[in-house]
Amino acid sequence: MVVVVVALVFLTQAFIVRPYRIPSTSMSSTLKAGDRVLVNRFIYHFRAVRRGDIVVFKWPRNRKLTFIKRVIGLPGDKLLLSGGHLFINGVLQNEPYVARRDGQPLPTLAAPTMSGSNVAAPWSLQRSYKVPAGHYFMLGDNRAVSDDSRVWGTISKSDIIGAAFFIYWPFNRVKVL
Repeated sequence: MVVVVVALVFLTQAFIVRPYRIPSTSMSSTLKAGDRVLVNRFIYHFRAVRRGDIVVFKWPRNRKLTFIKRVIGLPGDKLLLSGGHLFINGVLQNEPYVARRDGQPLPTLAAPTMSGSNVAAPWSLQRSYKVPAGHYFMLGDNRAVSDDSRVWGTISKSDIIGAAFFIYWPFNRVKVL
């Protein structure tokens, strides 16, 4: 009986649902440092990745690490930051999940130029950027402190592990995402 239970737990975590701990404030106030979330590992076998999904993925700079961010740009989208606001395909975005101060959303700024250079990476969003086919552009909800696609570029669909759908810890923050 114990072997069956252990096998079911292993198979569930390997293929269906896996818990993750939020390590930083980059997704505040949606997710707080220390929150624990459940991630649906099979959902993208049945439906496409959607703008606004909160996903866990392999970080492109070290594929042994996982990050959690919000999908902002879909393949083919044209993204631009102007005046602290995000535009997708020329349309100003209403982003109620972005971190706020005094009730106002904090501005979303383009990534700075690369160290020792006056040239910005194409995905910094200092200029319009088109998301490549098969890739997604990720931003944290707390954009002032988020290490995200503005810094390291897009994420391949094959690097997406799954969609976060539920905060289960701490108990006072339990909710469906």
